[in-house]
Amino acid sequence: MVARHFAKRKSLYPFMAKPATVFDFGLSPDDEQRAAELHKTIQVYDGLIECTWYPGIVENILAGGPQVGGSLSLGNAGLERFLGEKEHMDAVPEKFWTYETLVRDLAYIRAACHESAGKVHFCTSAAELEAAYSVGAVALSADVQNSNFIGSDFDRLETVYWLGLRRIQLTYNDANSAGFGCMEESDGGLTKWGERLVGAMNDLGMIVDTGHCKPQTVIDAAKASRKPMTCSHAGLVSICPGNPRTQTEEAIKEVAKTGGVFGLVAAPMAVNNSDCCTVDDLVNNIDAAVKVIGEDHVGFGSDFLIAASMEEVLRAPEWDAERAGAVNTSGLVWPFSDGHVGFENNSGYRNLTRGLVAKGYSDESIRKIMGGNFLRVFKDVVG
Repeated sequence: MVARHFAKRKSLYPFMAKPATVFDFGLSPDDEQRAAELHKTIQVYDGLIECTWYPGIVENILAGGPQVGGSLSLGNAGLERFLGEKEHMDAVPEKFWTYETLVRDLAYIRAACHESAGKVHFCTSAAELEAAYSVGAVALSADVQNSNFIGSDFDRLETVYWLGLRRIQLTYNDANSAGFGCMEESDGGLTKWGERLVGAMNDLGMIVDTGHCKPQTVIDAAKASRKPMTCSHAGLVSICPGNPRTQTEEAIKEVAKTGGVFGLVAAPMAVNNSDCCTVDDLVNNIDAAVKVIGEDHVGFGSDFLIAASMEEVLRAPEWDAERAGAVNTSGLVWPFSDGHVGFENNSGYRNLTRGLVAKGYSDESIRKIMGGNFLRVFKDVVG
């Protein structure tokens, strides 16, 4: 199944096939040695490891460290639909965020793990994540960035749980039955249906995520949740004011109060409001979040989208050229990760450790930010 889809794909973009840039943080030889040795002991957990699946992805992830993992985002248009094509594409907006697409993707990623010959483990528990790290395999869990797939059939929630899904983002860009997405002008917060969804996810052992939610929706979800929750991948309003892919200090403080984690997104437009940034800029964003909510509640979510063309992404019902412009994505650099020097793909995880060493963080603090905090939430909620 996966090999058949891979046969269609090409390495269209530079960092599909070459390692991330080694960024110069000005570290001394001793600090470089410390960072290298420390990274060997870190269990990296990326809050949003990728949104596509392409030839070379496994190698890129494994190049990020001896113990690497994170959450793969499923169920948008279907993993097999992002081929890097720019013309003659099917018009498929009706396939975004459907139950059928999510179920197909869950099958797709299980097939990908099977075909990896042990290099990737599909993990549905904390014990399975630990087992994958222990053998040097990619420790992969799965999420979906929208609750639209549930529709009028709430039983679908339990079905996808048993198929392996362990995290659901309440909204994407638009408002839905659960609450208000980040691209909405108003923010009415969490709905009664959303409260029901949060409660049901708490009962099942699924992580409630608010990565694309409006701030009041994040705050309401945090107050409704009986378990730690996440805002897996967003920027900070204080650094990128006016950018809808950011969160307020009030919102991230509420996430932290649940025992949860706020993940800094790596997309340049939410790092410094442009098409281009560096991994040092991302480290500065992480540091700014730590100053607000503490090192026990901060992580990172790359939000890589390496295999898809801009044209494929803009087919989505919740994206168009105007909305891309609203988050300062001009399309002049694509994939947007190619504009992030030192964090162009998953192999850049090593640079994050180096950057946190340069920032003066302790070894234990770096372990938390690089994955330990997300892994704690996974263990506490999923088990």
